[in-house]
Amino acid sequence: MRDFRALLADERFWDRCTQAIYERCGEPLDDCCLQNREEVIGLCEFIEAQGVRSYLEIGVWTGRLVSALQRVFGFEKVSACDHGWAERCGFAIHLPPGCRFCRADSTSRGYLEFRAALGQVDLVFIDAAHGQVRRDFEINRGFPHRFLAFHDIAGQGRHTAAVQRFWRELDSGIKVSEIVRPHRELGRECSDMGIGIWAAR
Repeated sequence: MRDFRALLADERFWDRCTQAIYERCGEPLDDCCLQNREEVIGLCEFIEAQGVRSYLEIGVWTGRLVSALQRVFGFEKVSACDHGWAERCGFAIHLPPGCRFCRADSTSRGYLEFRAALGQVDLVFIDAAHGQVRRDFEINRGFPHRFLAFHDIAGQGRHTAAVQRFWRELDSGIKVSEIVRPHRELGRECSDMGIGIWAAR
């Protein structure tokens, strides 16, 4: 297993600066990976162990996570979908070279056509509008994939509680992994984020 902590060392994740912005504005208006570094390291370990070679990220914010993962893994196929919320907040979206991008809501006809054209995707990472996570699940389980992953399965805030509830109530398929690790960059032993990974049977 490679040293993913070292490989991700130059990437910014949700830290005290991001948290301060979130507490002040009610939105994490920061150009970084909006995830817990420790949990993304766990995701990387999963990707490596499972030999994931194609990746789709739904809800990319400024694209920092999909870009970091592509740099580390060099997926054979990398794709992303986002309706451009970051741009409306004044940020640019950064995507890795060769990334297939759908600029649309993840429940739209445009996305359905885009997803159908992608074919098989090993790992779909869903971190879009949290209130529509169940709809995102239902849509994406219908396309060829190995794993669906969900960000914020431990969320308890007004923006993320719907994901926690969805994950807790999900009773089909197999919950392959729950990656919930201390949020060290906030000095917290407990996480209010978390990544859940699901497979059909």
